[in-house]
Amino acid sequence: MNAWAPIKLVGKTLRVDLTNEKIEITDEGARIYENFLGGKGLNQYFLYKEVKPNVTSLDPDGALIFGAGLLTGTPIPGATRTNIDTKNVFNGGVGSANVGGNFAPELKFAGFGNIVIKGRSEKPVFLWIKDGQIEIRDARKIWGKTTSETTKWIRKHVHREEAQVASIGPAGENLVRGASIMVNATRAAAKCGVGAVAGSKNLKAIAVKGSQAVEIADPEGFMKLAKKAWRKIRFSRTAKTIRKGRTFSTLETKNAICNMPQRNFQDGYMDPPKVEKVNSEAFAKYELSKFACFSCPVWCRAYYEVEEGPYAGIEGEAVEMNSIADFASKLDIPYAPAIIEAHLMCNDYGIDIDAAAGVIAWAYEAYERGAIGKENSDGLELKWGNHEVLMELIKKMAIRDGFGNLLAEGSQRASRKVGKGSEEYAITMKKQDLYEEVRVPKGWGLGVALSTRGGGHCSGSPLVEREKFPSDVAEKIYGVRTTTDPTTYEGKAKLVLFHERFHNVLHSTGICLCTSAWVYPDLLNQTDIAELLSVATGMQITPEELLKIGERIHNIERAFNALHAGFNRNDDYLPRRFFEQPIKSGPYKGERLDKKKFDEMLDENYRMHGWNESGIPNRDTLKDLGLEYVAKDLERAGIIT
Repeated sequence: MNAWAPIKLVGKTLRVDLTNEKIEITDEGARIYENFLGGKGLNQYFLYKEVKPNVTSLDPDGALIFGAGLLTGTPIPGATRTNIDTKNVFNGGVGSANVGGNFAPELKFAGFGNIVIKGRSEKPVFLWIKDGQIEIRDARKIWGKTTSETTKWIRKHVHREEAQVASIGPAGENLVRGASIMVNATRAAAKCGVGAVAGSKNLKAIAVKGSQAVEIADPEGFMKLAKKAWRKIRFSRTAKTIRKGRTFSTLETKNAICNMPQRNFQDGYMDPPKVEKVNSEAFAKYELSKFACFSCPVWCRAYYEVEEGPYAGIEGEAVEMNSIADFASKLDIPYAPAIIEAHLMCNDYGIDIDAAAGVIAWAYEAYERGAIGKENSDGLELKWGNHEVLMELIKKMAIRDGFGNLLAEGSQRASRKVGKGSEEYAITMKKQDLYEEVRVPKGWGLGVALSTRGGGHCSGSPLVEREKFPSDVAEKIYGVRTTTDPTTYEGKAKLVLFHERFHNVLHSTGICLCTSAWVYPDLLNQTDIAELLSVATGMQITPEELLKIGERIHNIERAFNALHAGFNRNDDYLPRRFFEQPIKSGPYKGERLDKKKFDEMLDENYRMHGWNESGIPNRDTLKDLGLEYVAKDLERAGIIT
């Protein structure tokens, strides 16, 4: 690749040492972006190079890294995402969270692509970044405040109502393992306990305001392609569907393939009458307005207000597909106002809704089966559908009060403290609570299992299993002919391989999943993105080279997990429940994962990556990716020979 990149497109790297209150600005991102793009790619490179295996996730020597995507801040539709990477609070391996909103574009407008934060401040602080100027300011007055209170206070304090604020709430301050970092109190960087890492550093927030232009190599060519991309998305069938029903417009489709985690994964199917109470039409009566993130034609966000019932008076930006699966299905609460309230509470306290619902669902099942009683739960009756108790438990988790202190550890750790067989009800991947039901769509399940951060469908799971479109279209985009039967194992390892690479590209360019071919082939695919990157940066990159960058990022994460957490093939198996307990109702009643066929998918995926039978990257694979230094680290650790 012949490369030239304007520094303002890549962005400068801001380094902050909170222990010594030292600030440094470098151009290092511009020197290595060809191999890792921006966003997640550069973040993972910094994380790998600078955090040693003996450093724990909450150690001051650990790093908390923010990264704006390489194309973020440009007119590319959906190029708005921020990646936040650290050492995973649940398992000590890769920690990675991705969030929308306007924080990343504002960071680019201020001149920065990445922020590497280390150390621990003696007192609570927040960072104020304005057009290349950085200050570490006192945050003691807002320590203990919610994310919405924090956002309002900071904007008033810096005299910029339009400042973009990424903050933690009480959950992050109290080192709740599932604590999130919230952008403007409404968008969650939710996975892996990134909020707890910020809390351990006494970092309450980062506020940013910028006014610089993001430069590109070929403005005329870029704008031509940008307009083409806008037309492609704006008039696509898929974008229209999401715009109308938001991200949970797929609820009925997911339920049709038994992809809903009913009552802590005891089933995968919701009764249709319950679905009708929480589908997009049910929420429409509470919707006041729709809006979008920076530079996005999809408009998947909405503002809600509840005017009657026990939650009358609540309002705010809320509800995603996860909200429905977590609260309506996993906890069996098909009541729209309660889902809105639970979502808003999690946002304000700064808790990942998947982490909150996961451990609470474990508690509900443990209560149902007698492993937990009222004497353990602060006198609360943990019964399915009890939304009043849900709200109480969210608050208790955030402030680590009573039973909430146990829940704040996540279900894997909580179940081992309780015992009495409750370990079987902790549905986790790599020790992190799981969101996804996986027994029917086999590719989806494999992607979840292989996710380097510990579960999550945004690291390799394919959506195409639940869509019906010609196989030749799928082969052109994904490199494999798909089938309309989600239960088949054939071709799924290769389908996941593509998405593992493609998702890394999206998280590193800053392009939202909802404007990409992950959702459907009529949105932005690898060819579109390669063309856009070529004219934006001046480097000539093919779709194949683009996916190779995604593969490089994936391998460095896999190596990090082996070195830091000791992960191997054993950690790529889904919970026993999915292999041993079949779906109980719905169109796919009786379906479960077959252990032998799942092993065959793992073997095939490993071979295509160039990994050994334990899922560890081979030396030749790492050399081909330009990761010789990673191979040396694995050899020194005795992981490869």
